[in-house]
Amino acid sequence: MKIGEIARAAGVSTSRIRFYEREGIIPNGERRANGYRDYPADLVGLLMFIEQAQSLGFTLREIAQIGAQPGGHIISCDDAMTALAAKNESISALIAEAEDRKRRIELLMADLAASKAGRPPILPAPST
Repeated sequence: MKIGEIARAAGVSTSRIRFYEREGIIPNGERRANGYRDYPADLVGLLMFIEQAQSLGFTLREIAQIGAQPGGHIISCDDAMTALAAKNESISALIAEAEDRKRRIELLMADLAASKAGRPPILPAPST
């Protein structure tokens, strides 16, 4: 298949396919005598896998480390479960950090509002 056909079938741009090739995320298309690249039809599934993985927060580096390949089974179920569990854990940690930052911001905002209204600060004074 030509790059445009693969791109349309996978719902990605041709420039994205070329980028993935340059980065080693997908195998290079074979060059025909006329200079055009020829791609296997099963590359569509791999491109869709990459797009889905990125939408779930996986980086291209993480996707490359998974070792996904075009074909019937892009990645084993065990490898997929391992990768998803690790991503879930890292997202949970990010959420906890963000919730802590949010709580501290809200306390600081309340402290500033209290100070502006002439009330004593809510937050304890920093120890020296």
